[in-house]
Amino acid sequence: MARLYEYAKEGARLAVKQAAAAILLDLSVHTLAEWRKVGFGPRWFRLRGNDIRYDLRDIDAFIEANKNSSITEERAKGRRYCGAAEEGGFK
Repeated sequence: MARLYEYAKEGARLAVKQAAAAILLDLSVHTLAEWRKVGFGPRWFRLRGNDIRYDLRDIDAFIEANKNSSITEERAKGRRYCGAAEEGGFK
């Protein structure tokens, strides 16, 4: 996985399957699927049928856009965490 990531850093556009994206984000595939349903998470595309892919650049962009140095900073952005009992993910 690290070699693919370095290759993408060199400018190549690489798309990974949802299982690999989940590993990179330290999530379950189920959580990633739930995020897609509610419009949260990195951008994705469908090749055909159930073949969901994520561009490594979009995963990086998602991580960068969601970094915070404190809870106060996070709240200032208007985000709240719903928790597992509700829809899940940040709004």
